[in-house]
Amino acid sequence: MKRKVIDEIIKWKNEKCDIPILLTGAKGVGKTYLAYDFAKAFFEHIYYINFEREPFQAELFHTDHGTCSKDQLLQYFSISPEQPSESRILILDEISFCTDALTILKENRLIGAFDYVIAISSHPLSKEQEDIFQRIRVHPLEFDEFLRATSNEWYIEAIVNHYNSVTKIPEIVHTELLSLHQLYLQIGGMPGIVNEYLNLQDTINVSEQHSFIIGSYHDYILRDNTDSDALKMNQVLDSLTFQLMKENKKFQYKIIRKGTTHAMYRDAIKNLVEQNYVIRSNRIITEQLEHPSELFMINNSCEDDNSNFKLYLPDTGLLYTRLIEEQGRRGLEDHKKALLENYVAQSLQAKNYPFAFWESDSMAKIDFIIAKNLNIIPIEIFLGDNTRSKSISVLKQKCDFPYAIKISAKNFDYSNQIRYVPYYAIFCL
Repeated sequence: MKRKVIDEIIKWKNEKCDIPILLTGAKGVGKTYLAYDFAKAFFEHIYYINFEREPFQAELFHTDHGTCSKDQLLQYFSISPEQPSESRILILDEISFCTDALTILKENRLIGAFDYVIAISSHPLSKEQEDIFQRIRVHPLEFDEFLRATSNEWYIEAIVNHYNSVTKIPEIVHTELLSLHQLYLQIGGMPGIVNEYLNLQDTINVSEQHSFIIGSYHDYILRDNTDSDALKMNQVLDSLTFQLMKENKKFQYKIIRKGTTHAMYRDAIKNLVEQNYVIRSNRIITEQLEHPSELFMINNSCEDDNSNFKLYLPDTGLLYTRLIEEQGRRGLEDHKKALLENYVAQSLQAKNYPFAFWESDSMAKIDFIIAKNLNIIPIEIFLGDNTRSKSISVLKQKCDFPYAIKISAKNFDYSNQIRYVPYYAIFCL
């Protein structure tokens, strides 16, 4: 299952960078698989420690015991001194559970024993700790990665070519891609679940796997946070399906329970964002549109004065299963906009775009505003191929932008400074 992010790791190896890599991202996005797959391809000897599952391994790294010299590491892993150091790699999984290992990496005390080190963390590290590493964020599979995984790779070049040339893709191919994209919305981009689908060639187990991941999120939250914080975080997480089922998808505290306030849940939401359980999109006001760089500062922030925001699940497949659990398949079509909006948020995050949403009283709403090449680009999402809307025109009266994007089931097109992009081509943005 080839991931695009592997190219960044290969570049790190080829440049013989003495800075270790840190893979971060939500539970289930395939960080460990990615690290191990890379290691198998380029190293003869792989040494792996998971500090979460095997906490006793942290004993090796206790700095106050004066351990973790080169010779001690070689002895611990039974490594022959004749073994070339460039033939081996060390993978330190869930490194946030061993702060001593972070200290030793900072002091470069692994050099000589392990010149190549990949650390993995699903939990936030401090800025000082992150500065030790070359940080790479891992996301669920994007749609083009899903096409590659499902042996539909040939579609990717066609999509990219028609996106760049703004020409319609043949209608039969367009229809096939819309069908594959619908399958992607159901399965999502969690590699383990995609692999389950590939093994069975059926979606029969997909919802069960999604439910397992969501359940594991609840368990991890309970384990890694205080009882009070964990209760609130899980309440927020459980409310997301209902938040996104509303026509107005802004987060409303009353959905959790009557009488709740921003002050009561601000820290819980901040923790969910930082621990990669949710994606946050803040509202941007018209004045900020004149300074696109400000999008970088407001995206995913949790300031006291910004209680206008939306929250999305880290993977659209998780939302698909939750919607079926709440509404059944008949109601799924009624909430497809929620799925599409979550999908676009997930895709924009994977592309490292800063994004927000905008609204002007009751006159107009723009689902996403992204910053690209020092310009703002508004993005609207539509069900089917009906893309009529006055929102872009209203926004145009307030600020300037080179073009807008309308995402729908329509084929590629360009007219009146609007790019029409089908659902399956978001990875091209």
